[in-house]
Amino acid sequence: MALLNIQAVSAQMDANFNAKILNFRMVEEGKYTVYRIQITVDTYTWTVERRYSDFDAYDIQRFTDRKKSFLPPKKRLGNKDLEFIEERQIELEKYVRALLELEVWYQKQKNVHSLPLISAKFFDFHQYVSYL
Repeated sequence: MALLNIQAVSAQMDANFNAKILNFRMVEEGKYTVYRIQITVDTYTWTVERRYSDFDAYDIQRFTDRKKSFLPPKKRLGNKDLEFIEERQIELEKYVRALLELEVWYQKQKNVHSLPLISAKFFDFHQYVSYL
């Protein structure tokens, strides 16, 4: 299990604290898409898989007071198009990276040594990371 000391983590992603979306896969003959997120903390690396609807549900819970989210918007028609999915992967990676950088920055400002529980669970930190 990795040990995360938020106070020691860079405010921006680096080799010791990083997140990226490696790829995606279509599930149940194209009914929905799952994005594979790779998280790195020190020498530990793990992956989590999330659907866009998981991102959306997380965003609503985490940012209840936000008037405008930076999550890429929903798309009802054409959301199974390969070009759209590839673009969404890029946008979701930007979202993930910005979100984790924001969480770390905010927790440092509050002098807190862990991520908010909702964020830790969304990225499965609770399974792979312990805190000082």
